[in-house]
Amino acid sequence: MKAHHSIVIGNKNIGHYYWIGHCSNGMQYSAGQTFKSAVKGRLKNISVFPEMILGEGDASISLYEFDEQTHSWKHKLAETHLNVGKKHANQWLYFDMGNIVIDNKKHYAFKVNCNHSSMMAIGENHWSEKDPYPDGEEWTASSHNKDGRFHRNFDLAFTAEIETD
Repeated sequence: MKAHHSIVIGNKNIGHYYWIGHCSNGMQYSAGQTFKSAVKGRLKNISVFPEMILGEGDASISLYEFDEQTHSWKHKLAETHLNVGKKHANQWLYFDMGNIVIDNKKHYAFKVNCNHSSMMAIGENHWSEKDPYPDGEEWTASSHNKDGRFHRNFDLAFTAEIETD
């Protein structure tokens, strides 16, 4: 029987925060991160760090294949939800990704959203840090710019646990 090993990729440096969710003025904000795995394996979870959570609601992470050349979101591979509230603030939130097989030759991206009038301030790297996670970039979007934009020198604070054989 083979032993399984897990590796964790990502960026745990937290300096600033990006608000996601529904604002009282009707605006919706989302964020995400592109990444590439160092190994082929099964994606166990993705975690983000909310410093603050306003309201109670549903937080979700959607995982996509990603075309780095064209900055295009490909088909959705998985989506998972957590019920979040103030008690979940200031700690890592782990979203179970159901053992999705990922390949180290492909790029991936995830989007983080909050629904039901809730908002989260999720961690991102310090502005003074230049590209702390070189295998990806942060993505942000709003109701006014649903396609969003990518930020090459910024990254969300996130981890992804990948299990290998």
